[in-house]
Amino acid sequence: MLQSKEWFQWDNDAKPFQAGTKLIFRVVSELVYYDKSTYSSVSVKGHAFVRNQLKELIQVATIDYTAGRSFGNPVTAYLQRHGRTLDQPILFENGGYTLTSNASPSTFRAPSTNEPYSKISRDFNPIHVNPYFADLANLPATITHGMWSSAATRRFVETVAAKGNPDRVIA
Repeated sequence: MLQSKEWFQWDNDAKPFQAGTKLIFRVVSELVYYDKSTYSSVSVKGHAFVRNQLKELIQVATIDYTAGRSFGNPVTAYLQRHGRTLDQPILFENGGYTLTSNASPSTFRAPSTNEPYSKISRDFNPIHVNPYFADLANLPATITHGMWSSAATRRFVETVAAKGNPDRVIA
């Protein structure tokens, strides 16, 4: 069935495509929206690979699809129906582990205003302090400084993962 798809081209006719061959697809889709449910153009390009005995990826097919107005992406729709994503997290048999508990929550609240941090850091970028400018930049509101977020993340790691011992955390 895969070989009948217009977007799938087997690269080596000397070594025919065998039913049951496990393929690994790497594709990039470029979509331009016409409206909420329609694309004005769809382009999908990429390759399909097999793994050899050394677990190396060997390219065996080319994926090339281009269409004008479309109601979906037939390449990714096919891959979703007949395959699975390899980059999905793999859970541990015991369900995994967590660094959080009721005693050490993992929620941090950003300050209601970024002005005090702007004054201390001297970073007065208007997306941090001016709601009108943030709106002009198509942001939902002013955004918290990245360095504040980084410090909050560091605090979490020191508190939870390093059990309150900041010397255990290497920058």
